[in-house]
Amino acid sequence: MGTTIVSLSTVISAGVLLWWRHLDRVTPAASGEDPLAHVPAELRVAVSVMTDSMQLAYMWLALGLGRPDRGWPNVLTLTRVPSGAVAEVQLLGGQAVTDWTNEDTRARLAAYLGVPKVTAREADPGFIELELRCWDTLADPVTARPDAFTATGVDLEAVHVGVREDGRAWLLRVLYAHILLAGATGSGKGSVLWSVIQGIGPAIKAGFVDVWMADPKGGMEFGAGERMWVRFCCDTDSILAMLEEAVHVMDERTARLRAAGVRKHVPTTDEPLILIVIDEAASLSSYATRDQQEKFRQLTGQLLSKGRAVGVSVIAALQDPSKETMPNRQLFPVRIALRLDEPTQTTMVHGQGSKDRGALCHEIPDTTPGVGYVGEDGTSTFVRVRAFWIDNDRADAIVAAYAPAAADTAPQGDYSDFDPDYIPGEDDETGLAA
Repeated sequence: MGTTIVSLSTVISAGVLLWWRHLDRVTPAASGEDPLAHVPAELRVAVSVMTDSMQLAYMWLALGLGRPDRGWPNVLTLTRVPSGAVAEVQLLGGQAVTDWTNEDTRARLAAYLGVPKVTAREADPGFIELELRCWDTLADPVTARPDAFTATGVDLEAVHVGVREDGRAWLLRVLYAHILLAGATGSGKGSVLWSVIQGIGPAIKAGFVDVWMADPKGGMEFGAGERMWVRFCCDTDSILAMLEEAVHVMDERTARLRAAGVRKHVPTTDEPLILIVIDEAASLSSYATRDQQEKFRQLTGQLLSKGRAVGVSVIAALQDPSKETMPNRQLFPVRIALRLDEPTQTTMVHGQGSKDRGALCHEIPDTTPGVGYVGEDGTSTFVRVRAFWIDNDRADAIVAAYAPAAADTAPQGDYSDFDPDYIPGEDDETGLAA
């Protein structure tokens, strides 16, 4: 999505831009053209420093990231991206990633380069990626796409639930996945969950997805969508009973698929994807009785370890991502961390070293609900995203558009003595119309 502003080896060897602060006594081109004319004003200081070998040496020395007797970090490229610019830097031998990712170093880099914020993450062993962020591309709420209520096809492995920082669609894998969603109060967990429901809405209406909803807050959050849920439970005992039923259904389906030689289930209207959504999971894992907590741990463990291939997926949302709150959190291959209160909580969701790899959940402002970092098993990087903003009116519209038609349960009359040849008024005894 970015365009390379400049290749540093080319710039330094050609001497272009070195005149910016006249530190190298390089004379500007005779034409008088400003070589930074194409650079936004917010980035000009940063570009002038990052493309000038002498200014870079001064900066590395001032920030303690290089010395004349040891050498300097090597800036390889500087690339324009929607949020500002990204620099790829080769570290000095002996430097650690944490020398660059700690908050103090990032703050001093931002001040030196004249940009509001610098983020740092390990790109490859021995290489760091510095993002010079001048604009937050996720600062404004994101509304659902215009065709949200007219789409007929759904890719359950790529559900559109929001936007990424680079402007592309945020596509979330629901089928063959389990999703852990963590975020502090007011971080936007509800919008993420409703965005998922919106994204799979056509599949719900068509019968390819059955949603089993657990709302321990007495149905306050998801009661409005009750017509969309195949199961809807609001208290601990009924939620545990629902999970027990889900395990039974999963085991039966597993046996049928094994007998048929099927290793990966494709949802049908007869055997739909069963999506179990557990809001406020801590109500069952931490605040219930000891027996209820143990039962929750056992049931979720079975669903998470055996459900993906047979079309049983779990989404669990919680505020505190500690092991005590979500005892089987390591079994979730897709993890979304919204705003969190402490850096250690990011580690609980995304694992050791996640902060060094760019997941800065504790730095997400409370003015941007729905913003978070997504990580998946098998990848070492995180994607910064924002879910669609779903208010009450939008949630009602989702339900109106995608709730399956209710079965006709009206009492039927007794037509066993109906005579299709009978003509009222002619065939009755009085000869009058009835």
